[in-house]
Amino acid sequence: MTDPVRANRIRPTRRQYLLGGGVAFTTALAGCLGDDESQPGDDGNGGDGGDGGDGTSGDDDPSFPDWDPNDPQFPQLVSTLLADDFHIGTEELLGEMEPRDEPRYGNAPMEPPEDESEWLDPDTLDFSLVPTEDPDAYTDVLEPLIDNIEAETGRDVVVNPLDSYAAQVEAMNAERLHVAGFATGATAFAVNIAGAVPFGIQIADGQFGYRLWVITQADSDVDSLDDMEGRSVTHVEESSNSGHQAPAALFTAAGVEPGEAYDVSFSGSHENSIRAIAAGDYDAAPIASTVLQRQVDAGHVDADEIKVVWASDPFPTTSFCHHYKLTPELREGIVAAHLEYDYAGTALDEYFGRDRFAPIDYATHWDVILEIQEQNGVDYRTEEI
Repeated sequence: MTDPVRANRIRPTRRQYLLGGGVAFTTALAGCLGDDESQPGDDGNGGDGGDGGDGTSGDDDPSFPDWDPNDPQFPQLVSTLLADDFHIGTEELLGEMEPRDEPRYGNAPMEPPEDESEWLDPDTLDFSLVPTEDPDAYTDVLEPLIDNIEAETGRDVVVNPLDSYAAQVEAMNAERLHVAGFATGATAFAVNIAGAVPFGIQIADGQFGYRLWVITQADSDVDSLDDMEGRSVTHVEESSNSGHQAPAALFTAAGVEPGEAYDVSFSGSHENSIRAIAAGDYDAAPIASTVLQRQVDAGHVDADEIKVVWASDPFPTTSFCHHYKLTPELREGIVAAHLEYDYAGTALDEYFGRDRFAPIDYATHWDVILEIQEQNGVDYRTEEI
């Protein structure tokens, strides 16, 4: 078993994110049901504009409106938005979400069985992170977290590189997967089908989450949701929040219904959608802003050659969950390995750009996602994941 030396332990002074009686959170859904070209959103920085990628302001280009994060007008170059951190939300928004006792849609996470004979006490814990086009890439990235889970639980941990959301949910439902990071939209499926209990998300420097962006090539004549009518548009897959569930609800509310205004095809991943736009294979795509940011940082796409024509307020990002049947000791150790360590400077931080985990409450912090899925009429038992 590995000593937890790859990340610094945080003693029980970590901030609690549910503020009783706090200010009601302006949800992403409420922020997106208005004007389809300009959505209210606060990146928390109060910045005065972004960098166009060559050291000049994006607003020097007459084809793009002046950039003001407090009154965002689109289209905007990706480089402008990334320079102003407009791809993520703030810790303050996380703390200001109005607490809820029960989920608005679907079931609450399951409680541990009262009968101890039903508890899961595996010798080896299986862990899986949200699928990407190269799941094996997570092996080294996750090493600091895996080391700490092993130290806190006394069990070996195996990283299982599952290749789809459905495979993750199926594995946890079959009790073959014990700890997992589920994508935003797939989290509700995991809770309602597989016995997942969400307990944390990653944060960094007071920032969390991601935005739904609609992207196209910088020189495209697609400048708004309305312009996507009759065009070639690719979504990600049916259970993806920003890649399909949110667009289905929010675009429809704005008068551009996927499947009616344009035919929907599925790329299989956010990375595939982003690269397809960069290559000109499609006219537009809804994607997760943080995935695009990582693709830019990795040099796979040029932030000056892609523009954003529509953006949502922030959504929560990957939820980290354990199976509800695990023994109390294992549940406590898994949660401690996530929430009670500072991962600054580790491979986890270097890859995701997030150095800590924050505690979450599913009913509260996933409320906007459940609102979208309720509007879409999602049936967790029969819907494809």
